[in-house]
Amino acid sequence: MEEPLDISYYLGAGAPESLKTVEIVIGSGDIVTIDELPEDALELETFLQAESCAVKYWILVLQAYSQAGQAADGAAIAETGLLMDYMSLEDRVLLHFTIAWTRLALAAEGVEKAKNIELANEHLAQTGDSTTTNALLAQAQVHLLTDRADIALQLFDRLLKQDPNNCYGLLGKAQITLSKTQNYTNALKLYQQVLVSNPAMKPDPRLGIGICYWFLKERELALSAWERVLELDPSNFKAKLLLNLASFDEVFTNSLSDDLFLQGYSKSLKQLSSLHLEKPLDPVILLSLCSYYFSKGDFDLVEKIIAKVVSSLNENVITSLAGSKLSPFTSKLLSSCSFWLGRVAYSRGDFTQSQKNFHEAIRLNENNLLAKLGVGQSQLSRNLTEEAIITFESILKTNSKCLEVIYSLGILYSQSPSRTKQEQAIQLLERYIRLSNNRGSAVANKKDAEAYLNKEPIALNAFLTLSKLYEGSDVSQSLTYLHKAVESRQQIGLDAPAEVYNNMGVFNYTKNNTEDAVKYLETALAKLEDSEIPEELREDLKIPISFNLARTQEVSDASKAVELYNKLLEECPAYFSAKLRLLFLDAVSSNASSKQEIEKEIKDLLHENASNLEIRSFYGWFIKTFGKKLGLKPDADTTHQKETLVEYDSHDSYALISLANIYCVMAKDLKNPRDEEKKKKYYIRALELFTKVLSIDPKNVFAAQGFAIVYIENKELAQGLDILRKIRDSLNDMSVYLNLGHVLTEMKQYSKAIESYEIALTRYANGQDAKILGFLGRAWYLRGLAEKNLLYLKKALEYSKEALKHATGVASPYIFNVAFIQFQIAEFISKQSVENRLTDDIVDAIADLNNAIESLNALSSEDEKHAPYPQSELKARANLGSTLLSRLNTCLDETKENVSQLNAKLEEAKKLREEEETKRAQELEAALAEEKARNEALALERIKLQEQAQQWAEEARATIAANDSDDDKMFDEESEKGKKSAKKGGKKKGKGKKKDFINDSDEDNVSEPDVESDAPSDKGEEAPTKKKTPTQKKGVKRKRRAIVDEDEEEND
Repeated sequence: MEEPLDISYYLGAGAPESLKTVEIVIGSGDIVTIDELPEDALELETFLQAESCAVKYWILVLQAYSQAGQAADGAAIAETGLLMDYMSLEDRVLLHFTIAWTRLALAAEGVEKAKNIELANEHLAQTGDSTTTNALLAQAQVHLLTDRADIALQLFDRLLKQDPNNCYGLLGKAQITLSKTQNYTNALKLYQQVLVSNPAMKPDPRLGIGICYWFLKERELALSAWERVLELDPSNFKAKLLLNLASFDEVFTNSLSDDLFLQGYSKSLKQLSSLHLEKPLDPVILLSLCSYYFSKGDFDLVEKIIAKVVSSLNENVITSLAGSKLSPFTSKLLSSCSFWLGRVAYSRGDFTQSQKNFHEAIRLNENNLLAKLGVGQSQLSRNLTEEAIITFESILKTNSKCLEVIYSLGILYSQSPSRTKQEQAIQLLERYIRLSNNRGSAVANKKDAEAYLNKEPIALNAFLTLSKLYEGSDVSQSLTYLHKAVESRQQIGLDAPAEVYNNMGVFNYTKNNTEDAVKYLETALAKLEDSEIPEELREDLKIPISFNLARTQEVSDASKAVELYNKLLEECPAYFSAKLRLLFLDAVSSNASSKQEIEKEIKDLLHENASNLEIRSFYGWFIKTFGKKLGLKPDADTTHQKETLVEYDSHDSYALISLANIYCVMAKDLKNPRDEEKKKKYYIRALELFTKVLSIDPKNVFAAQGFAIVYIENKELAQGLDILRKIRDSLNDMSVYLNLGHVLTEMKQYSKAIESYEIALTRYANGQDAKILGFLGRAWYLRGLAEKNLLYLKKALEYSKEALKHATGVASPYIFNVAFIQFQIAEFISKQSVENRLTDDIVDAIADLNNAIESLNALSSEDEKHAPYPQSELKARANLGSTLLSRLNTCLDETKENVSQLNAKLEEAKKLREEEETKRAQELEAALAEEKARNEALALERIKLQEQAQQWAEEARATIAANDSDDDKMFDEESEKGKKSAKKGGKKKGKGKKKDFINDSDEDNVSEPDVESDAPSDKGEEAPTKKKTPTQKKGVKRKRRAIVDEDEEEND
């Protein structure tokens, strides 16, 4: 590979050295070489005066001092040269221009900017020139330095009209295009045009090319351009600075690990330090150092650096030429200074001052995005939430992909009680995650490590907030974001907090994923052993997580749940929730204690904590469920709930819902039409209580379900159904599906009702709840009657028998249900037409009806203490069964007779069908025999025809052979005649030629031979009398065609 070219390629091998030495020719003709410039410029100035050196040597000295970084001294020497008498007008103009450019160079570097620009203008005025290239360039540079880019652009355009390839004009226009219009593509083209025209151009156009590439997202090309500048000129400070800033950007955006970041940051910082030594007052370097010292927490040093930058910038503010207006570059630098002062104030807790500083930064540079974010953060820290939201919303309008703004607004919207704002929060946070996962650059077909460069780390709080926002509407989506939160932490080698795993366990429990719930809750408990968690927080988290684990274990292992509850009570005796769950399990499942003992324990708890609403609610449930067994008054539950609302808390949701339910039950029990008004009042009172609960807790689904029940009881089924469907996904409770089944049954949507009942049975009762099985039996029974389908009635009987099988306690209602459906099946079959009955169905119905009669007789006996209906009615129904039984027997006989008749008809039909099939088979056989005989006759005829055809073919061959012999004779005769005719002078040559041909019509023997033909063949005359086969005819045709061809050749 070739070594990269340096500046010597363009200037020659000795050029770099020649720039470091000055050779002056004195009056005597001798050459004085100055290798090092004297420290006192006055010495060299005196020498030039004494020797009366030409103007070019004054300029050469000025250039040498400029290159050595002492441009001001060089300008001072050149200004002395203007006073020399031997200088011509042209020399003075040239020297004025050189000094003006030197002053402009100093101003561009920020050295006494105002003063140097003023001096440059004075020298330009002394030239008396405003139209030459040099004058136009100098004027344009003055306008650039005084932030009058429009006028400068006009001057550059004017210059380029005179000289389209002027590199300085192109460079100036490129600079304006880059900074003013920010049209990077056009600016890049201009810089490249300069580079092609003059590769050794100073300033190096590659600097501008690199900047254009950087803003066009071509970072590699930008770096290559700047690195090339350093190859050609290792001392180029701007190239070093740009590469250093690019290295910081690379470190901050593309470090794949902390080690790589530390290594890259240290390297970049060392490079910055060396640049600072080279130019201690450069504002860009000083502001870059602010970032480092701020991260170290050395705020005092940051303030000192900022003061130094501001002081140097204020010295260079141009007031005489452009009023008090700052240049864009100066404004941006001062804006950065204000920004860092704002960050320092914010870090010190002075949010008011930080907000002022950030506002000042925005005033100086309205595009300072970081300062705008700082204003929003300062407002938040001052609890000015609404103002912060307005600030972030205004930023988002102009920076739609700013992750920090999107995230901040999403979090702020999520804290709003407005549902609309919460939906906007969901949209913003999901957009934040989407943009963080894809910063815009495609990474297909790249290494896995490089794919991470396309992602921004996502704040854990974004996932957690989204999970919380979805919690009320979509538990599955909420759980999904918790999983993503865990994954995001694991990708960086960390783990999610215990609280996240606890929430995952709870959500899985609500979705009936008990195994997963236990797994996550156990993980949460294990996470508490992490030493990084403070001891106090560890204990605070352990109790609720352990309780959640025990609550989950109740579904699969009640004994283990009891063990966990007891352990909790040992560690925290005052934890009432665990004690109440133990009492609940004892009451409904284990039955280790009597109901009286359980009641005594609850009363003891209530006595010690009379105002504890959780205990009071549990006691209300207990006396409502077991009040009859304990011999309590029927209104004990009502009295207790009223006491809770009146004496302890009028807003207790459980007590309010319990009272509302009691009113609903009381209204439902009023069957007498005269009590309609009273019934209506009860329902209205229930609605009032449910309304109050919803005003306290708008998401209380039990109150909403109460509303639905009231609507359904008042025959407003559609409204009730709509409410139940809305709360179905929010309330994980069997009652929702049971109520849905009830209302759908009332609306005669039996298939949907059955589906709801089956969900309740399988999801919540393991298929063994007698009450739900009874509901399913009723739904199938009603569906069978509605659709007149015996199979559905049989299905109803199956569910009724299954309900009886799983019945606990009093079984008489379930026995009656089985008997009732057996009666209904018998009645249904008895009313069927004879054609639709099946003997087996009637036999089964008779057997079931006998069992039903026995069951009703047993229920109507004196021994039955819990008869579902009066004994007389049961007895009467049993007696009706005897009548129905005789009808079934009659139906059985009719069906059997009908079946026998049908069988006889089937046999007769079968016999007729067999005879018909036999007849068709005989006819088919005869037809086949006839067809066979006809085919044989045709075969014989074909053989005869083939033999005849063969005979004709032989005859044809013989005829052709004879014709060939005659044709040969005729050909010979004709040839002789032709020769004779030729001797006689060739008369009738045309006709003779025509006679040599055989007409195609001869093949068919349709016409007579030509009158001029001499001797037609006898064989040819006899041929038409024979019948020719196609083969024979074709052969003759081919032969005669051959004869014609031979004649033609001969005549030719």
